[in-house]
Amino acid sequence: MSQERDDSRGRPSWNAEFLRQGPMQEVAPLPILELSAVRKVYRDPMTLKPFTAVEGVSLSLRRGEIFGLLGPNGAGKTTTIKMILGLAKPTSGMIRIWGREPRDRAARTRLGYLPENPSFYDHLTAREYLSLVGSLFDLGAAISRRRADELLARLGLKDEGRKPLRKFSKGMIQRLGICQALLNQPDLLILDEPMSGLDPIGRADVKQILREERRRGATVLMSSHVLAETESLCDRVAILHRGRVLEMGEVKGLLGTGVMEWEVTVEGLPDSVAERLRTEGHAVDTIAGRRVIRVREGGELQRLLRAFGQDNVFIHSVEPRRPSLEEHFVRTIESAS
Repeated sequence: MSQERDDSRGRPSWNAEFLRQGPMQEVAPLPILELSAVRKVYRDPMTLKPFTAVEGVSLSLRRGEIFGLLGPNGAGKTTTIKMILGLAKPTSGMIRIWGREPRDRAARTRLGYLPENPSFYDHLTAREYLSLVGSLFDLGAAISRRRADELLARLGLKDEGRKPLRKFSKGMIQRLGICQALLNQPDLLILDEPMSGLDPIGRADVKQILREERRRGATVLMSSHVLAETESLCDRVAILHRGRVLEMGEVKGLLGTGVMEWEVTVEGLPDSVAERLRTEGHAVDTIAGRRVIRVREGGELQRLLRAFGQDNVFIHSVEPRRPSLEEHFVRTIESAS
């Protein structure tokens, strides 16, 4: 039986040898962003005493997810973001963006960043500033101009493109900051308090844009104090406190599916019955002429509903109330303090 040969070396060709080794093994893709045991220690400028801003933070971000970095003031969120961007060097630990060092230019060109308090050259117009940003990413003038026009329209700044930035409000500056963060169509978008200074319409616009970026395949890392909107936006979150990660996981997993209590809204409940319910430990409030009873136990809920039916008390609604991310966040921080 003939054997395929490499004529130059007299032994089986490389492809015949490779095929005998079996099927190709799929290689797991590199994480978009990976932090491993990252620590940052500063020295107090007055006393020179060291203090730890970030202690042992580890996380790994997947492609096409929105990840929330949550924590009270001073928890280490902005310091962590600065280290990811290469603006601060970790005291110890490892940070990789697509397997590269944060200061590697090849990694940086695929990043978009919005700082917590964006500040731009106030003598430039919005279009001039975006043109400058495009040149820093080596975007061609035509491409940069087209993307800038699209983003200004998308963020409600279409008619403000020729206005000097010194005449922009805080909300307008925030919108422009998001424009510049998206100009290079980044694969990794890092946003430090992206909802800051925005009105409700602006926050709704930004949420929609971030969902569109996720569908495009971009990965978003954001810090925020607006937990109600973070809950509806993020796939996963990490809760930081005093530089440490207290909890990390999917939002639904952290909150669970359990019901904290039921809110029963009724009409025609006698004052004597309302007072008795209070003595039994139920919260009873009067809102717009109706009674709202809060019940924590499922069995107790069934008993009350049967009693209301027998006493001809009209039941308007029974609504379960599940824990919110804000409530979970507060409990987590308080338990760690």
